[in-house]
Amino acid sequence: MTDEQKYLFDLQGYIVLKDVVPQSVVAACNKALDRFENMPPDEFPPPLCLGTPKTEKELYISNILESDPAFIPVIDIPEVLSVIEGVTGGPYRLNHTYTIYRWGGGYTGLHMHGTPIIPKCQYHCRNGQMVSTLTKAVFPMLDCDVEDGCFAVIPGAHKSNFPKPWGSHPNENPVLTPIPAKAGDAIIFTEALTHGSMINVSNRPRRTLYYCHSIGYMPDWGGQGLVFSDRVMDNLTDAQREIIRLK
Repeated sequence: MTDEQKYLFDLQGYIVLKDVVPQSVVAACNKALDRFENMPPDEFPPPLCLGTPKTEKELYISNILESDPAFIPVIDIPEVLSVIEGVTGGPYRLNHTYTIYRWGGGYTGLHMHGTPIIPKCQYHCRNGQMVSTLTKAVFPMLDCDVEDGCFAVIPGAHKSNFPKPWGSHPNENPVLTPIPAKAGDAIIFTEALTHGSMINVSNRPRRTLYYCHSIGYMPDWGGQGLVFSDRVMDNLTDAQREIIRLK
């Protein structure tokens, strides 16, 4: 992790890495995601499950890594892991994965914050060492601009000392900052940062993978049965298994 990346992550709560996922990996992931877009959720292969009820505006699938070998190369992208290691402040692990499909009118409401403290996702920096207990890597699988409902944050809110004075809808937050990104980019942010998305007004589809890294000793972050089965573990390299195991 470079000094510039450290400065920007601590200042903003996120950084953007350009063109770190090979286009061949993006294409393979999209081919796998095609299978699930119109599949009835009760036909998802276990342990895939809905993160939230499916609507005409959104499809949220947990445990997406379990669904296809195409998602395995995303585990250990060196540029991403360099940042995760730098901001965690100790041993880390890939805690869970999911994907969100978004269509016209869809958005994610703003959530998380620096104040009041949320025990399971905290951020602080002491003596030059950042500690982010949960850090997510966001991988757009399609180019995603502002009108497509791109990822959005309130920069610096991971260090806020006062409650946010606005609601959770994107239009209610005057300081909300969109972060457009291309397929192949990665947005890395601390979960303590206030984040959500813009509203999809283009009616173009948005597809995003989320690889969520916790401090090493943290078990299933959400209590949602987010797991890595023996089947997927058997397909990983030794180095990839170490990224997943509790430490």
